[in-house]
Amino acid sequence: MRKVRRCFAGVLLIILLASPSVLGQGRTGTLHMVGVPPDVQGGTYDAGSGVFTADVSEIADALIRVIFDDMRIEGKQLEWRTKDEHLTFTDAVKLWREDLELEAEWVEYDSAAQLLTARGSVKVTTEDAVVYADELVYSEEKDEAVFTQNVVVEFADGTVRGEKFLLQVESKIMQFFGPFQGTFQSSGS
Repeated sequence: MRKVRRCFAGVLLIILLASPSVLGQGRTGTLHMVGVPPDVQGGTYDAGSGVFTADVSEIADALIRVIFDDMRIEGKQLEWRTKDEHLTFTDAVKLWREDLELEAEWVEYDSAAQLLTARGSVKVTTEDAVVYADELVYSEEKDEAVFTQNVVVEFADGTVRGEKFLLQVESKIMQFFGPFQGTFQSSGS
């Protein structure tokens, strides 16, 4: 009976998550519980509150993966509030988009507010640079990423260190706030 309830809850969750009204902005998404043995409960969905929680941190090689059309997020712990389109991943979180890869200990994605926040050993890899920081706040609406605390930006020809760095993604304009230092290699022409 327990397996039947889990299977029904899993099917219900996939139907709910695939519904555009739940994800907002016409997004569709899928949830994958990878590496969880068949007899181990990996997640729970509370239909009344619209909250899915999962914790596979004690299961070696297990992952929770959420895939949208334009983004994939995975980690070991997840809280997904489907009613207000809010995901919180913790424990070895990775996020991939067409233009970047993000790693952090904690990532929160609020679809309604169009904000992504990452904390703890943040690393963002793009075509042009690798950025390390303690915290990142990315606004989809403004297409801006603000990195704070212990920021290191590594380019092919140099490195900049400081406490606050703003990247206007589309225009590729970088702004450094407060004291910062950099080292660069000349082309040697």
